[in-house]
Amino acid sequence: MIRKQLLLLPILLVTAACAPAGPVSNTPGSSLPPATVGLPPANTATSSPEPSPTLRPTPTLVIADPALGLRPEFSGDIERLGPLTSYAIEVSVDIAEGGLSAQLEGTCLIQFQHDDRQPLREIALMLWPNNPQYQAEMIVESVQVDGRKAQTRSELGGLALMVSLPRPLEAGRTVELFVTYHIDAGAFTPSTPMRFGLTNGVLIAPTFYPLIPPRVDGEWQVETAPPGGDTTNSVTAYYQLAVRADPELSVVASGVELVDAGGAGGERRVISGPMRDVAIAVGPLQRHASNVGDVLLQAWLLPDHEQQAAQVLEAAGAQLELLQELIGPYRYAELDLVDAPGAFGGIEYPGLVYLGTIGTGWMIEPIVHEVAHQWFYALIGDDQILQPWLDEASATYMTALYYEHEVGRGRATGYLSDLRSLVRQQPDPDLPIGLPVEAYADENAYAVFVYFKGALFFDALRNALGDDEFEAFLKAYYRQELYRIASAADFQAVAETTCDCSLQSLFDLWVYDGGDVPGLE
Repeated sequence: MIRKQLLLLPILLVTAACAPAGPVSNTPGSSLPPATVGLPPANTATSSPEPSPTLRPTPTLVIADPALGLRPEFSGDIERLGPLTSYAIEVSVDIAEGGLSAQLEGTCLIQFQHDDRQPLREIALMLWPNNPQYQAEMIVESVQVDGRKAQTRSELGGLALMVSLPRPLEAGRTVELFVTYHIDAGAFTPSTPMRFGLTNGVLIAPTFYPLIPPRVDGEWQVETAPPGGDTTNSVTAYYQLAVRADPELSVVASGVELVDAGGAGGERRVISGPMRDVAIAVGPLQRHASNVGDVLLQAWLLPDHEQQAAQVLEAAGAQLELLQELIGPYRYAELDLVDAPGAFGGIEYPGLVYLGTIGTGWMIEPIVHEVAHQWFYALIGDDQILQPWLDEASATYMTALYYEHEVGRGRATGYLSDLRSLVRQQPDPDLPIGLPVEAYADENAYAVFVYFKGALFFDALRNALGDDEFEAFLKAYYRQELYRIASAADFQAVAETTCDCSLQSLFDLWVYDGGDVPGLE
């Protein structure tokens, strides 16, 4: 994503969680109090209150065919993937007059597929709206497990909720969780960018539901996201959404709207294909559309930015066509681009991206960067906290390839030269790109090494392989890691298999150990 506010050249893809915007403070501001009201102190485990005498009946999970969210030629992906965890989410969105606050009332029915060997005694739920990057507060009101009130404990200051299971869940078995929750959201401005909240009367709401995190080495990945990087990690699942809002407002969501679903009033029903997570936007947005083959490309813009529609769709469409040719097909039926001033430079989610710089002079790079994340993050997953270079370096280098194909090799060379200059200015340019977010000194250093030096590593890999083998590598990486969570070791193994050679010294120098890279001293 391009979302860090860094003091960098305006022509550059200023990044951090995804793509950052122009120079502003490195500390996100907030017009709401910290999201800790009614929540325990950080790192304190507490038991939930005694069960309420009245419980809402647990609905039956009926997910529409997730193949509806895919292009028809990729409907077979559903059978090949087999059973996945499924989310059925219903949420009502009420935006206050003036667009400075909003309330979301939601229920989430999760059918969790346990595919680990180790029996589970509890399930983790991440409540990401309670993260400081979100201008919001999320409170879980109740949790049921297979129709019975569950015992829970809050961790990480309300960022995580651990749900006890009545009996150990064995490998290959499923369990249903039914969660009711409430979210209060506030407003933010481009000078205090946020990942969640209201901007110009538009609510942007990613991961507006309890999200089950991945399991790493037999443990739930329950951790606070360090400042400067993306927050959520998750595995591929199926989603069905019912979003109720003022019928005068546009509702945009990851996935495909089911136009014949029979929703009443302002309700929209949406089905996803296999996606890692989903996001929505609600507000006075105007729709502009084009097609890239059989992919529906939609730009949802504020009225003041409608004159930018053709430019937005043209840049996004060109990048979509290019990356399908170089890497592999975009498998979802739609891609939505949402105008969200102050959403950093941009923030990526599967099938939907927020763009924070529409109407400014720095617009194209965030667009093509976020479109690239549909391959590097959405279709090919990675651990954004521990190995963020796998998606951010990739998306940044795809910006260079966009320039190379759409403008000319000279423009791409100039772009990479600017990145090289910024890396060279760092006190220790020898640092590797493959460190976790928290290992870098600050948010600027994280962005410079992971995004900028990371893109230069891709260029070095391309030079080592040659153009034909580099393209063959991208295609093989896509085929092997599609819908999975890839690691640096997976990436290296595919590259070495492609060239039938050892690239260990190259990876040690750039990714793992660091060192004196020619041209960066």
